[in-house]
Amino acid sequence: MSIWSKYKELVASRLSNGSVPDVKGVDYWRDKLFHVIVVYTLPVCMIAYIPAMILCYYLDQPYIAFYDSLAVVLVVLVTFSKKLSLRWRKLLFVGTMYLLSIALLFYMGVYGPGLLYLLSTVIFVSLIYSSKLAYWCIVVNTTVCLLFALAMHLEVMDSAMVNIYTPEAWLAVASNQVLLSILFAASIQILTSGFSQTLEKESSLKENIKNEVVESERLVKELKIKNEEMEQFTYIASHDLQEPLNTILGITEILKLPSSKKGDRDFEKSLDYISFSVERLKTLIKGLLDYSRIGRLLSVEEVRCEEVIKNVAGDLHSAISESGAKVEIDESIRRMDSVAVFPLDFNQLFQNLISNAIKFRSINVKPVIEVSVKERGDFFEFLVRDNGIGIDKDSLDKIFIIFKRAHSDTSYQGTGIGLAFCKKIVELHGGKIWVESSAGRGSSFYFTISRHLAK
Repeated sequence: MSIWSKYKELVASRLSNGSVPDVKGVDYWRDKLFHVIVVYTLPVCMIAYIPAMILCYYLDQPYIAFYDSLAVVLVVLVTFSKKLSLRWRKLLFVGTMYLLSIALLFYMGVYGPGLLYLLSTVIFVSLIYSSKLAYWCIVVNTTVCLLFALAMHLEVMDSAMVNIYTPEAWLAVASNQVLLSILFAASIQILTSGFSQTLEKESSLKENIKNEVVESERLVKELKIKNEEMEQFTYIASHDLQEPLNTILGITEILKLPSSKKGDRDFEKSLDYISFSVERLKTLIKGLLDYSRIGRLLSVEEVRCEEVIKNVAGDLHSAISESGAKVEIDESIRRMDSVAVFPLDFNQLFQNLISNAIKFRSINVKPVIEVSVKERGDFFEFLVRDNGIGIDKDSLDKIFIIFKRAHSDTSYQGTGIGLAFCKKIVELHGGKIWVESSAGRGSSFYFTISRHLAK
C-alpha cells in the first residue's frame, strides 16, 4: 500500500463515525465532501508552507510566518486528532480560514490573499454546512471589511494597506469579495436544494418500492394460507362432512325396508344414529363457519397480555373450579408492555389453549397451566405449558389441521377445530405455532406474534 493510500485511510478512520445511513441525504454528502477537503488540504498547505516561509524571511514578516505556522498546526489537528468530533473539526477548519484571512489582510493588505480566504470561507461553509449559515458568514466578512476601512480612516493600523489605499478605495475593492460571496452562496444553495429534492424523491420511491414488496410478501403469504385452507376444506367436504351424511343415508335406506317396524328396538336405535349424525354434522358446519370468520374484524388495538389471560381465566371460571385448575401467569407476562394485536382473535387464542389444557388433564391430577413470554428480535414468543396427558409424537404434526384430533371422540369430546383456530390466529399475527410434547408428560405450546403488527 502506498503512502498516499495509507494517509487517506488514516484520515478516513479519524473522520468516520462508523455508520452509513440507509438513505444518503444532503447532510451525509456534506460530511463526505468535508472529508475530501480535509484529505487534500494538509498536503496543499505543506506544499505552500515552505515557499511562504521563504517569502516571509525576505520580506521580514515574522508575524505572517507565525500565523501560517499556527494555521498548519490547526489543520493537522483537524486531520489527525482522535478526540475531536466531526462538528468540532468543521468549526476549527472554518476558524482557521478566518485566522489566515484577518492575519493576511492586516499584514499584507491587497498584496496577500486575505480577501480570497474570506471568499473561500463562504464557499466552504456553503458546502460543508448550509447556504443559510454562509449568508451569516457574508455578514461577518462585510463587517470585517468595514472595520478595516474604519481602522484605516482613524489611522490606528500600521500596515501596507494604510500607505496604499484610502478607506473608500479599500471598500471598493472589498465589495467585489462580498458580491462574489453572495453569488457563490446563492448558486450553491440552488445546487444543494435541487440535490436534496432529488434525494427525497429517490428516498420516497425506495420507500414505496419497499412497501410494495412488503405488501406483495403479505399477499403471497395470505394466498398460501388460503390455498392451504382450501385444500383442508376440500378434504373436509369429501371426507369429514360426508361421513355423517353417509351414515344418515345408509340408515335411511335400512328404515325403508319392509322389515323395519316403528317401535322396534333396532328402529329406535337407528333413529338415535340419525340424530347423532345430524348433531355431529351441525357441529362440524358451525365449526367451519367459525373458522372462516377468524380475521374478518381486523382492528388492531394495544392490549396487556396479563389482562387478556385474566379475562380468559374469568370466562373459564366454571371449568377451572370444577377441575381445580390453576393458571399461573409468569413475571415475564406481568412486566410486558402493551402489544398491538387483533383483540378478539388474540383472546380466542389463549382461551383455546387454556381450555384444552384443562380438558386434556391427567386423572386425579389438578391441571397447572403456566403462561410466559420471551422477546425474540421482532417477535414475542409465548409459552403455554400444562401438566396434562400430553400428545403422542405421531400426532404432533396433525393436531393443527382442522378436524384432526390426537385423542378419540369417546375419551374426550370435541371437533378437533380448536388448535386449527389457534394456528390461523397466530398466522394472522405474523407468527407461527408449534408444540413440544410426549404422551403422559404434558404439553408445551409455543407461538410467536409480530411486535410490529400493521395497524
